[in-house]
Amino acid sequence: MRPSTLLMTLLLVLPWSAQAQFARLSDAVKYRQAGFQVLGTHVQRAGAMAKGEVPFDKPAAEANAALIELLSRQLAGAFPPGSDMAPSKVKPEVWLDAAKFKTHNDQWQSGAAKLSAAARSGDANAFKTAFNTLAQSCKACHDGYRNR
Repeated sequence: MRPSTLLMTLLLVLPWSAQAQFARLSDAVKYRQAGFQVLGTHVQRAGAMAKGEVPFDKPAAEANAALIELLSRQLAGAFPPGSDMAPSKVKPEVWLDAAKFKTHNDQWQSGAAKLSAAARSGDANAFKTAFNTLAQSCKACHDGYRNR
């Protein structure tokens, strides 16, 4: 493996804190919005398989679940204090009860990891179960921390 390829691989898999990357708080908002838009695409694709709208496809399930898992880790750090500015949809409760919000983030990351494991197993039923658990975690966080 070439050194540049190895470096890029490491940069993609290491759990970097997104929060440390923001020069301006408005950058955190843009990062969150872009990240959640990409996340939404992969959640929809995985959801279509979990719901039986499209056939279960192990390679596609693995790819979508891996991106969901990666984004769950990256986006967890994209809520620095003070980044509750327009056009953000984030409720102030994210920062007012940071411990509870962290619990939601931890559940989301755990659910994303379980979805990845289920996808790798190739078991469509396990994938469906893991996806439903993840979707419940997403809904709970949106209900508590996102303005519509």
